[in-house]
Amino acid sequence: MEEIAVRSWVNPIIRESYDWMLKVGRELKEELVLVGGWATYFQAQKLGSRALPSLDIDFVALKENFRTIEKHLLANNFTPVGFRYIKYYHETLDGGLKEICFEESKRIPPYELRELFLDILWDEKISPMSFTHPYVKVIFEKELYDEIEGLRVALPEVILSMKFLIEKNKYRGQKQLKDLVDIYVLAVSPEELDFEVFKLLYSKEKFNLNWVVQYFKENEEFLASVARELGIVFDREEFLFIINELKESLKG
Repeated sequence: MEEIAVRSWVNPIIRESYDWMLKVGRELKEELVLVGGWATYFQAQKLGSRALPSLDIDFVALKENFRTIEKHLLANNFTPVGFRYIKYYHETLDGGLKEICFEESKRIPPYELRELFLDILWDEKISPMSFTHPYVKVIFEKELYDEIEGLRVALPEVILSMKFLIEKNKYRGQKQLKDLVDIYVLAVSPEELDFEVFKLLYSKEKFNLNWVVQYFKENEEFLASVARELGIVFDREEFLFIINELKESLKG
């Protein structure tokens, strides 16, 4: 249950992440589409379900908009470090957060330093350290997103397909468990998924669903406990049925 505690609204970084996700996503609405954990959170609410809040902020964007996006992030005191943008905070004695600059962060004891990460996946490389994703261009071309809370949020099928590709990242550990929770929440949501969207994305980059089934079976007890915490039904058979249906549809 450690993962649940970390991803609780009691965590001040969660609240900062939420506020900055909304601010950046709204002010750069034409340039960014929200993906990842916060996208799952919003889509789950829209579908009448519930999901865990996110620690990090994840967007996708086109290379042609890089200068506009970076200028905005720098103006809001995000520091570019490697492939991501970071805000630094000093945790105060009362558990609050005081935003500090990068130079100040180097003088703060590690146990008092908190970081907020904003990551962007691009359609093309913008630097040697940046990350691209095979679905970015088609997300914008086909407008595979909804408008929720004043920002563009990737469709559930997009979020799921991106998470299905994490099989290639074997090092993820607890992060992969969070992704599994997100996969479960969106897969068993009250509304039917559009398999045509999956097929379109699959044509750009194939994903393997066998690991999803295996990982699900290995972590059923964990998932059931998270479902109880969220107040949603844990339905093993429904989840496996939907994943199998999707596998069959991709064969055609």
